Amino acid sequence: MLTVFGFGLRATIADVLYVVRRPRILVISLVSMFIVMPFVALVLALLVDPPRVALVALVTLALSPVPPTLLGKEHDPGGRASYGLGLTVTVSILSIVLIPALVLFLGSLTDNPFNVGFAAVARQVLLAVVLPLVAGMLVRAFLPRLAERVEKPFALVAKVVLLAAVVFVLVAAFPQFLEVLTARTVVAFVAFTVLGLAFGHIMAGPNPSESRVLALASSLRHPGIALAIATLNFPSMQFGAVIILYLIVGTIVCIPYMKWMQKRSATRLATNGKS
Repeated sequence: MLTVFGFGLRATIADVLYVVRRPRILVISLVSMFIVMPFVALVLALLVDPPRVALVALVTLALSPVPPTLLGKEHDPGGRASYGLGLTVTVSILSIVLIPALVLFLGSLTDNPFNVGFAAVARQVLLAVVLPLVAGMLVRAFLPRLAERVEKPFALVAKVVLLAAVVFVLVAAFPQFLEVLTARTVVAFVAFTVLGLAFGHIMAGPNPSESRVLALASSLRHPGIALAIATLNFPSMQFGAVIILYLIVGTIVCIPYMKWMQKRSATRLATNGKS
């Protein structure tokens, strides 16, 4: 919520509607995230055969929308902020309908009565994306000088709070974390992240800023919604530790990709400057 509010302090209506006004980009993004990646998760489940708790987490993550933390990933040299914000907002809102439909389809495909209510997804989307974003944009609209002054401090506070929350959950769930820390689970999460980066990067096209955002959106997913789906359908299983493991693995795997894209953007800017 802090991350999204901080981004709302510098966001505009044009940013929010960026993807909506570009149907081609929206369709490609939805296909990459909600068709390609769930298929990848099912294939990995068959090939790698991770523990059941990791398998459920992998599939539910593939069905989840963009994490709010993606909003800070597109501000490197050459990045396009509007695509990251527009994709986060649009996909989050569409997920209120898409996720229950995909979960029902998956249940019918595997002969399991999977289910997730619209209310559960809508609550997560409203609290994590819509309300804090609107609040930040209202501050920008009516108190622009205040928004400009507090934007960077808010971003720093959000990062510190997020890191503290991850550490707290990791410590609290450490015994379970050691149980899910298996070679097959790590391999499954690494493969999911790498394939998400590859498919998203390729499907977005030649524009490096768009390919970077879609690559991250395809490989990194909303842990809160994934946790809600998994817990609702498998209440006897504990998913906190395996979700934290996914976040750690995904972050580590994405670092080389981000550095590579930063170098590409810097080289492109230098080349354009000389020309």
